[in-house]
Amino acid sequence: MRSEDKQITVAYYPLALNLKGRLAVVIGGGFVAQRKVKALLGAKARLKIVSPTLTAGLKRLALQGKAVWIPRPVRRSDVKGAHIVVAATSDNRVNRDVSRWAHREGVWVNVVDNSGLSDFISPAVLKKQTAIIAVYTDGKDPVLSRDLKNFLKEHWDVFLSYRHRL
Repeated sequence: MRSEDKQITVAYYPLALNLKGRLAVVIGGGFVAQRKVKALLGAKARLKIVSPTLTAGLKRLALQGKAVWIPRPVRRSDVKGAHIVVAATSDNRVNRDVSRWAHREGVWVNVVDNSGLSDFISPAVLKKQTAIIAVYTDGKDPVLSRDLKNFLKEHWDVFLSYRHRL
């Protein structure tokens, strides 16, 4: 059997998702939620943030009209009509509820600190020139994903110099 014929088994199928103009709901208003919101804005998603409080950066984005802020605790109705939902709270009960509600609505959900409650995970992403590199460890080691992305970022020029010698 040729090595390229071997079946690769993964828990999360790698894919790139077009979110342009589609509703993404982020539950939570802390720095993890802020990082997710910025990434989703980069993908041109329409953003709704549900959280009693927000970081200064998220408040600024809401004031600029880049996201709609619902300043209260999450309700089941908040996930209706969403294309994807990201639960980024520090409250495990809230994250479990959001995951359950999203599943009942048929909406893909990511619980940032619990891949077992998630339909998708977000890879560590590096964008250099025309390349977009997404690194993930199948939900097992997000720190390794981040560190590998940073390694690639630091050594990008070395890679390009090698590539151009071929």
